[in-house]
Amino acid sequence: MASAFPKLPGFVPTQEIDKPNFRKVSSTKQEQNREVNHLPNKEYAVPRKQPIQIPPQSGMFNPDYMSTTHAMHLPKNVTNDSEELYQPSWVKMDRHVLRFSGYFKEAVVESALENYRIRKITICYYLEDHSLSITEPKQENSGVPQGAFLKRQKVLRADDSKTFILPEDFRINQDIIIFGKTIRLYDCDQYTREFYELQGIPQQPSFAPQSDSFETKTMTKFIPQKDTVMKDYLEHKLGGGRVTSQKQFLENDRKVLKFYVFSDIEYILHYYLADDTIEIKEINSANSGRVPFPMMLRRQKLPRKFSLNQPGQTYAEDFIRPQDIQYGQPLIIYNRKFFINGCDQFTRYYYLEKFNVDFPLGGQEEQVQQERSNIIIPPHNGIGDEQDSLGYIYRLQPIPPKKDFFKWVDNQVNLRFLAMFNTTKPEDKDRVFVITFFLNDDSLLVYEPTVRNSGIPDGKFLEKRKYKNVNNNNEFFTPNDLIVGNEVVINGWKFQLLDCDEFTKKWYAQNFK
Repeated sequence: MASAFPKLPGFVPTQEIDKPNFRKVSSTKQEQNREVNHLPNKEYAVPRKQPIQIPPQSGMFNPDYMSTTHAMHLPKNVTNDSEELYQPSWVKMDRHVLRFSGYFKEAVVESALENYRIRKITICYYLEDHSLSITEPKQENSGVPQGAFLKRQKVLRADDSKTFILPEDFRINQDIIIFGKTIRLYDCDQYTREFYELQGIPQQPSFAPQSDSFETKTMTKFIPQKDTVMKDYLEHKLGGGRVTSQKQFLENDRKVLKFYVFSDIEYILHYYLADDTIEIKEINSANSGRVPFPMMLRRQKLPRKFSLNQPGQTYAEDFIRPQDIQYGQPLIIYNRKFFINGCDQFTRYYYLEKFNVDFPLGGQEEQVQQERSNIIIPPHNGIGDEQDSLGYIYRLQPIPPKKDFFKWVDNQVNLRFLAMFNTTKPEDKDRVFVITFFLNDDSLLVYEPTVRNSGIPDGKFLEKRKYKNVNNNNEFFTPNDLIVGNEVVINGWKFQLLDCDEFTKKWYAQNFK
């Protein structure tokens, strides 16, 4: 029940009656009352000393003296054996840190994956002022905040002795309580072991901490085992893969055995000696009434028997080889019988030389569709490129004409000429044009410069494309047709070439001597 008395001195029944005053004690007085803060820190023998970091002396008037250390008036090239005797403990123990690895168990509620979590931490103990700090390495997708676990500070022992934790309290394979957390130490670094051996209390050997369900199921990385058989199978399935024997490939490249076989209709079987693969093609003829389907079996290695093995588990000796194909015996391909009727001349010579077997010739050849010669090519109407227009004559779905790539790259040169109309019309006599010839694709571009108050629009006169020279058997224009002083007819327009630029003159001098 809350007290009804006002919380003022003299009105609180629980206060001390004999207390004469209620003045606040200053923080300085409180610090003096705590004797533990004024006790000198215990010094330890360290295995090795830290090197003195001498700051740069470039900004000093006298570079023989240090400027930012406690021995600022001591020359840096003078050594004094008595210096260490009078150093304070915080200078002797400066940068001497003991490093331990530990873990503690933390309960996890409302999780089907785990009941507890093993939290691994790193403890750094500073001999300078007997303070410590704790950090926790970060884990991906851990779900808990990690990093700085406890900032650097002095920590009291858990036994109510009101004394701080000292280096003697850290022992491998033993527990230490820090702010209510029971931490089991399992490892330390090499410097820490040398420190404790020098004190006469060596540490126990390290051990591996136990793992939790989160680390086992989530953090354990799966190391896949290389399956070379499956890799080779997938590469061959995609049309690649390494040839088993390079000698076989080099000796038998582009050597194909051709057989004429029959199942329900006649087919052609190709056996590639370079990689021991087989393909079966249909023989299509005009007006056969069948849907033209070019491949009965795409190119692949053919197993001797049709089985449901795992991919890549069929070995080289289980595939059909040339000696397995014999005349008069059916060839079973995926439970379908193919009867061999004959072969071509190369296959017969190969079997006679390799196996001493006379393979008969014969079979139905593929009908090669003859090109029709009655196609009448109409004259070009001048719209667009003539090569593009011819594509609609030879094919229902035209293919873009192929360009000479090397000519396009190697001849990025433009020849420019100055020309006028060769006419008697008074309005066209003074019209001036610039004709540009592009060597990379033999195209022409005619441009009319701006003439003020002429009443004629300037700009592109003829678009860039290939034009034919009517004075040269309707052949396309070449640099030989564009000579200064001559008359040229471009798309029905007569031009008189008057001059050319300096680059064009040099180009003609180098290429036409």
